[in-house]
Amino acid sequence: MRRVVIELSGKELDNFMTSPLQKVKSLEIVHILKMVPGEVAAIIRVEMKDPKTKIEEIFPSRGSTKFDAELLEEDKDGVSTYFFKMTTKTQQDLEMTMANSVMPYIGKPFEIRDGTAKVTFLGTARQIRNQLRALEKAEERMGIHYKIISLTDARFPADSPISRLTDKQRKVLITAYKLGFYDLPKRISSEDLARKLGLVKSTFVAHRRKAERRLLDEMLSEF
Repeated sequence: MRRVVIELSGKELDNFMTSPLQKVKSLEIVHILKMVPGEVAAIIRVEMKDPKTKIEEIFPSRGSTKFDAELLEEDKDGVSTYFFKMTTKTQQDLEMTMANSVMPYIGKPFEIRDGTAKVTFLGTARQIRNQLRALEKAEERMGIHYKIISLTDARFPADSPISRLTDKQRKVLITAYKLGFYDLPKRISSEDLARKLGLVKSTFVAHRRKAERRLLDEMLSEF
């Protein structure tokens, strides 16, 4: 897995941000709870430039895309913590999201603060290349300039069970989770996952089962 952090600031940030987001003084993703085709859920912290601005003004639901934000905590300094969820409702939206699985996933840090936006993408080397190409096209078409802050391997803590997996096992398991293989009902089949990963189904299943077994061994070894 690879990890790239990009930065936008000044005029570029004004071009990148929609009108509602320009009302935000700071916005940070604290924790990503779920990111699968058709649904994103996260814990976010937001501070408005005008304290009277409502969160619904920043994330208005439009068409088949719906935003929900539930206030969890409000600090005295004006920073509020929300449970945030975005869902798409139509099959066309889901198919489009699935088609975009060649693109990487959003990671941390993801924040807008003091006139600067930092965005992190996690994915395979191919997914990161696709994302950088998309940014280059946006730069040519819209004049949105960006700066790469870092481009590194995505590393997991040594004590994390997922660090015990091989690169292939990690890639298979993370992709399966992100695309909804473990949801009820499943959002994607083994056949489709194998195809997206460039594997035959039997190889995909073998990597997935070995990864699941190794994680269970790590978590249940004391029992």
